[in-house]
Amino acid sequence: MKMSIITVCLNSESTIEQTIQSVIGQKDEETEYIIIDGGSTDRTPEIINQYKTSIDIIVREPDQGIYDAMNKGISLARGELVGIINSDDWYEPGALNKVRRCFGHSGADVVYGSLNLIDADGLVKPMIPTDLKKIRYEMEIPHAAAFVRKDIYEKYGSFSLEFKIAADYELMLRFYTSGARFVFLDEVLANFRLGGISNRQSDICAYETIRVSQKYLTSYLPEERACVEKIMGIKWGPFYFRKLLDEHPDCIVDYVRKRLADEAGGELAVFGAGRWGMDLYHILSEMGANPSLLVDNEKALWGQAREDIRISSPEVLRFFHGVVLIVAKGFSAELLSQIDEMDNRKIVRVTWEELVNDLKDHVFS
Repeated sequence: MKMSIITVCLNSESTIEQTIQSVIGQKDEETEYIIIDGGSTDRTPEIINQYKTSIDIIVREPDQGIYDAMNKGISLARGELVGIINSDDWYEPGALNKVRRCFGHSGADVVYGSLNLIDADGLVKPMIPTDLKKIRYEMEIPHAAAFVRKDIYEKYGSFSLEFKIAADYELMLRFYTSGARFVFLDEVLANFRLGGISNRQSDICAYETIRVSQKYLTSYLPEERACVEKIMGIKWGPFYFRKLLDEHPDCIVDYVRKRLADEAGGELAVFGAGRWGMDLYHILSEMGANPSLLVDNEKALWGQAREDIRISSPEVLRFFHGVVLIVAKGFSAELLSQIDEMDNRKIVRVTWEELVNDLKDHVFS
């Protein structure tokens, strides 16, 4: 069963030799090796040339990014199976034969294993996939340890250039929702250096991951879709809220003003004096919403001023009329119950989760 291994690179002189050696060290006549260099200007081409007799195809030309380069490699691959190992990463000895045998006896379309995450200090942390269903809302499959039948690419397509960081996630989720058969091989197959593009741009990665998850929601039955949406809300809610605070404060203020108007006026209070609460209080003040109270359960803070804002005991809410914004991460249910016990029907409670649920579309507008 012929296998094609693809490495894409750009100015990878410090790491690519280890990648190449990890492939050719287990390469045989049934393994084809393809390197796509996007136009390196460092010693990368020189290092590649040192091993050119063991490399079947070398392409050196500009590309539209890492996923465009991967697509070039896939289009050139002549093997029945395709693996992609980036120039920061390397395979474990014997990995390719283990994968080939797994395909042979399992009938899989995609075989994936575990990998080692390597930090800047060389510390190793295993990444072991646990539940394939998690792929519905996060990248559960380590791409460096994933191998795909070539005809699956031909049937369902290769990497989408719509995504700059999460196209590997979109690809695997597309295969999954299209009915491709995934088989987990319980072996460490590869090593992955932390600090790549997805690590350096975590906000963009999170943003694209959410977009990918949402893109395929309609592929599930209604009950499963509702489950995935709930999990996404829990997993990505803090990300949404931070984006709203940082990039869409006007949406928050308009929302709060409408809630106040719906309740025939009243005052505005923020419950939670942590970073979120402080930021929200400042946003509301600067944009003319004029909150009158910042309250918190931490007794040591009562009567103290934090960033010129005086913090009060929640007891003041017993006589409060208006909207209370609850922005204590991880404690919304507890604080809602606390307010309920005050039996003050003039309080309108709004949690940060409710803000996210009602305004999250603005993050993606």
